[in-house]
Amino acid sequence: MNKFLPFLILALILTLIPPVGSSANTTAIQLGSDALFNQFHHLIEGKKVGLITNQTGLNSQMVSTIDMIRRDRSVHLTALYAPEHGLDGKTVAGNQVTSFVHPVYAIPVYGLSGSTRKPTPEMLKDIDILLVDLQDTGSRTYTYISTLQYAMTAAKEQGKEVMVLDRPNPLGGTIVEGPVLELPYRSFIGVDTLPLAHGMTIGELALFFNRTIGVDLTVIPMQGYTRNMIYQQTGLAWIPSSPHIPNLTSVFGYMATGLGEGTPIRQGDHFTWVGAEGLDSHKYADLLNGSLLPGVIFIPQDKGTAGGVRLQINDLHQFNPVKTGIYALAYAKQLQPFPMPKSTSMQISMFDKVMGTNKIGLLLEQGKSPQEIVSSYEADLKKFVELRQKYLIYGDEPFIPMQPIHQKQPKQPKKPEQPKPTKPEKPVTPTTPQPGNNNGTTNQTKKPEPATKPIPQTPKSSEKIAYLTFDDGPSPVTPRVLDTLKTHQVKATFFIVGREVAGHEAILKRIVAEGHGVGGHSYSHNYQLVYKNMESFFADVEKGSQMIEKATGVKPTVFRYPGGSTNTVSLKYQDPKLYNKQHTVMHAIKEEAKQRGYSFIDWNVTNGDARSNKYTAAQTLANIKQQVKSQKEIVVLMHDSSTKSPTAEALPEIISYLKEKGYRFEVIQADRPTVSNVK
Repeated sequence: MNKFLPFLILALILTLIPPVGSSANTTAIQLGSDALFNQFHHLIEGKKVGLITNQTGLNSQMVSTIDMIRRDRSVHLTALYAPEHGLDGKTVAGNQVTSFVHPVYAIPVYGLSGSTRKPTPEMLKDIDILLVDLQDTGSRTYTYISTLQYAMTAAKEQGKEVMVLDRPNPLGGTIVEGPVLELPYRSFIGVDTLPLAHGMTIGELALFFNRTIGVDLTVIPMQGYTRNMIYQQTGLAWIPSSPHIPNLTSVFGYMATGLGEGTPIRQGDHFTWVGAEGLDSHKYADLLNGSLLPGVIFIPQDKGTAGGVRLQINDLHQFNPVKTGIYALAYAKQLQPFPMPKSTSMQISMFDKVMGTNKIGLLLEQGKSPQEIVSSYEADLKKFVELRQKYLIYGDEPFIPMQPIHQKQPKQPKKPEQPKPTKPEKPVTPTTPQPGNNNGTTNQTKKPEPATKPIPQTPKSSEKIAYLTFDDGPSPVTPRVLDTLKTHQVKATFFIVGREVAGHEAILKRIVAEGHGVGGHSYSHNYQLVYKNMESFFADVEKGSQMIEKATGVKPTVFRYPGGSTNTVSLKYQDPKLYNKQHTVMHAIKEEAKQRGYSFIDWNVTNGDARSNKYTAAQTLANIKQQVKSQKEIVVLMHDSSTKSPTAEALPEIISYLKEKGYRFEVIQADRPTVSNVK
């Protein structure tokens, strides 16, 4: 019996370990790490991964990203990188985080704090992709975001990809406050032109940093997160991010009590108390309470011979940590004048590094009021708010990630630009399409010939056009869609799966009779079949086209790839004897499509109904609102298969919303090449 005991123990352990990506989620949001394994796992399959993380790198089910990757046989974890405070978060601030070989994982753990803050070429040589999973605190001075920026720079230099798994800003995304860092005052506690409270997630910060780096960057967004959500609303447990940030009270007090570096003003009790030697606690509390700062009451409290106040935060949404910290400094200076630390041409003082400028110190030295100090940086803060707008991912509606956010751009000058007024826009380049359904058969290929000459569409420069598209029909849902389109006098384009035509010929004829467009979407929509090789793809597409023409008398002139033109699922099904990762079946299909004159249409907005059959009309509308900004042309992907009733239910509100945004609706024609490039 004893010889079987190890196997029984192993079996028990395996039953307790949930499979990758299968854990039920009871939190209000899903983290980027959840989305990576549940939705976007293909992005790391077959990759050698280096992971920057620490004790905060847990998913919503409290499983570490390290363990998730190590359980995954399709991914090879080759190195770990630890920021300030080390892999376990217990190293005291200022102490160097050393490098070592992990005693359990048998892989190198590289310390990125102390003498080596930027990964060296040697540290990156054995990886394909650098993954980042760290919980930030929302402060510019917190060095985890500095480690991110240094790592992105190193990855760019070594030609490595970077992927950031997004996490909440615990303070929320609406409080943006404090002096904006000036370039001469950059340091490890301030690597870019950010205010003290930036109001961005670590994923949004990565996009912001990348404007001057240009690394091949992917951000995996969170699901369900909104801009005004503070950490307490996420349902996530707080993992102490460092020895002095054991809880969320400390996170919110960090900038309110910790801005006095280099002065007699100090924080206490993990950033819940602020004061100084000899300060009159009651006068200090009176001044601060009299300022009517929102969301906080100041309780006078002595600590030995030091006087000060304890912060009692009663409204976390209204509380402004940085403004509170500025007031705390200014009133302490009024009650007990003290010299301000000054920077020289040889050395920048720690106080000025924290502030990102020497102006705050000069204003304090001049005895300026806290109101005057706050007013002094408001113009720069406004410029930053405008600059950051195009790097934001989340809005007021719960975010539903349809695709990863991919960003790659030419490297700018090494020095980050100062914030300048910028028209808000949000460049999000998606890389991963939404999959559809599977099944199928094949036949012969033939160049498509238009049955009727398309009507040229030449929009005026000021016009905004929306192309509504419905994939995978016809189905019992299609008549409901057609009824709504007729009521609102809107035209759309239907991409038809050939195997669905039989029995639905009357619906197809109605689509054509009411002036809508009809496009091909293959016969089978079976990835395994259509993406085996180039010949089987065109045989399947042509068979579907013939079914449509037989039912309607109209041969399609526009088509949509199953999964979209940038799909990577085709890699799984391509014939390994004919194709590889360098010469893919998708590349061969696209080249042949050009020769045959096919016009394939992608999309740049989706209602998200491809992800699941369990969704609501409200969710589809929210997805549309989240993605539609000010694009001149949008192609909206929706589905009208038998399981997509919520799509039909949401359609009236979607149409009304797009009309309010100034869009007119058109049918897709083969002569509009810009439409085929919007994805």
